[in-house]
Amino acid sequence: MEEVTKEELKKQHFNSYKETLLSIIENNTNILVNEDIRSLIKKPPLDSMDVLKNKLLDLSKKNKIILNTEELSKLLERYRSSLNDICEDIRKTRIDILSKKVNSFKYKENEVLVFYKKDFISLDKVLKKILKDNMNNSYEKVFIKDIDKVFDNIEEDIKNKIKEDITKFVTKNYQKQILDSFDIKVLVKDTILINSINEQNERYIFKLNNSRLFTLE
Repeated sequence: MEEVTKEELKKQHFNSYKETLLSIIENNTNILVNEDIRSLIKKPPLDSMDVLKNKLLDLSKKNKIILNTEELSKLLERYRSSLNDICEDIRKTRIDILSKKVNSFKYKENEVLVFYKKDFISLDKVLKKILKDNMNNSYEKVFIKDIDKVFDNIEEDIKNKIKEDITKFVTKNYQKQILDSFDIKVLVKDTILINSINEQNERYIFKLNNSRLFTLE
C-alpha cells in the first residue's frame, strides 16, 4: 500500500471520528435539554407539588381572599410554556460552542481532542445566564402581566401586596432552587460528555494503531 493512500485513509478515519464526536455532543445536549432542563419547568404531576401554585394559594389565604383557580392554572401554563422557549436557546448555544471546538480541531497523527472540566466553566455560565434572564423576562411579560386575572374584585392594596410577595418569592427562592438544580444537572451531563469523548478517543486510537488498513506497509 502506498504511503499517500494510507495517509488518506487515516484522514478519512479522522473525519469519521470528528463526526462521531459531533453526534455525541448533540445527543448529550438533547438529553440535557429534553429530560433534565424541561423537568425543572414543566408542570408537576401532582398539584400538591406545584410550588408556584401553592405559594399563590398560601398568599391568598394569608390575605383572606379567594383566587380564581381556573385562571391561575391557565396563567401558570402560559408561564411554563414561555419558559420552554429557553430550552431551544440553551440547546443551540451548547451545541454550537462545543461543536466549534470539534470543527476547529485539525488532523495530526495519533492526536485526539480532549474535553476538560475547565472547558465547560464559561459555557455553563452562559447557559445559566440564558436561563436566568429568560426566567425574569417571562415572569415580567407573562406572569405579572396576566396575574390580575386570578383576582376577583379585591382591593388594590391587597392585590399589590400579593404581587409584591409572589415576586419576591419567584425572583429569589424559586429562581435559586431552579438554578441550583440546573447547575447539578448540567455538571452531570458535562461529566458524561467528557467520559463519552474519552471512550471515543480510545476507539479511534485503537483502530488507528491496530487496523490492517493503517498498519500495513
